[in-house]
Amino acid sequence: MKLFHAAIIITSFLFVSCITTNKGDDPTANEEQDYGFLEDRNSEGHWDQIPEKSGYINEGFGEQHQNVQQDAFGTSIVHGSRPALSQNGLKTHEFRDARTGLVVQRTAYPSSWTVISKPSYTVDQKLPVFMIQTSGPNDLKSFNTPFRINISYQNPQTYQFMQKATYASMHRPMVSNQQILKEEVQPRMEKSGFAYVKNIRLTTSENFMKNKIKKEGQGQVQAELLTTVWENDEGQKALVNIGKIYRQQPLSTIDIMTLWMYSVDYTFVDAGHFEKTVDAFENALVNTKEDLQWQQYVAQLSRQRQQQAIRDHQIHMRNKDAAFQAHQRKMQGIWAAQDANYASFMNKHLGPGSDRTHRNFVNMINEEETVYNPLDGTTYQVNAFSEQNWMDGNGNLVQNNDLFYTPNGDINLNNRDWVQVVPQN
Repeated sequence: MKLFHAAIIITSFLFVSCITTNKGDDPTANEEQDYGFLEDRNSEGHWDQIPEKSGYINEGFGEQHQNVQQDAFGTSIVHGSRPALSQNGLKTHEFRDARTGLVVQRTAYPSSWTVISKPSYTVDQKLPVFMIQTSGPNDLKSFNTPFRINISYQNPQTYQFMQKATYASMHRPMVSNQQILKEEVQPRMEKSGFAYVKNIRLTTSENFMKNKIKKEGQGQVQAELLTTVWENDEGQKALVNIGKIYRQQPLSTIDIMTLWMYSVDYTFVDAGHFEKTVDAFENALVNTKEDLQWQQYVAQLSRQRQQQAIRDHQIHMRNKDAAFQAHQRKMQGIWAAQDANYASFMNKHLGPGSDRTHRNFVNMINEEETVYNPLDGTTYQVNAFSEQNWMDGNGNLVQNNDLFYTPNGDINLNNRDWVQVVPQN
């Protein structure tokens, strides 16, 4: 989160010079480039009105006020409210964390400017991002809009699957900065009397941000910047910067989730002072100093969160293992019961205690029957499928299918005693 926090602060100062004009006059026709890093968003504010010379209204601040001291909510202003550090016509503004009271960073602005900053904790409850409002000579008015955070997926079916998720209201396919310019910025600027002039490159700012990303080692974060110049018939120029950052991560084996967010920065000033004003914002950006005590606080917070993440992971793994072991014990009980049932079945039908069943099974294969001769007390294997089986005391067998026949009356059998035997089941 430290990197995101730093990027948010950097984004607040994207009003810089070293201007290089892009080709073409269509504000949505130029190819978007990947220059740096930005972040944060407050979903509540809505940009309503471009400032006029008589005053302005913008998101997060309301009407312009003078000589406002720092309040309980962390809003701070450097304009006659307290002694300010001055050097070569500059005045230092402190961006202060309302939760800890620590100074996050210090930025030197021209002493004739009035700067108001207000911390926001939309993204992180511990690390602030700042809404900034600036006013000064030559009808200078500048402010940034709240970041709008969105989540997009590559697979359209994921949107339907995630409709009931906590962050479903943030679902929106990622769009280009040109589309944001065309759909959001251009109508508002034109409605307020400003016409598009050209796209420019904020080279120094872009390089500053690239170095910040490289220093923090967050190459997986991508950024897209689009900066445009506008003018009206009253001799004013405007610098409008759209900053978007995004980060992708696998959601499953079939999809990728992209967290993306954007903000728009507006600066208005008399045309004759446009480039000098932009230079002043650039100087303020590149000379911003992050407070050492704040850096230590963020580092400590990062370590605590890493340790908590490790503990949470360990607890999760222990719970997962306990659930697995409980499942294994449950399944082992089920398997033991199944094994007992199977053993009982096998013992009953094919085991040592099931000789009769086994014998019947073998007789079926051999097409035989087992009969018991009570005259000699012996069992015999005889051919199956005869209606009657007769045996004498010597084990002689007579088979026939005539139900009225009896060998005891047959003179051809020497008047021996015959008994009818039946299969043993």
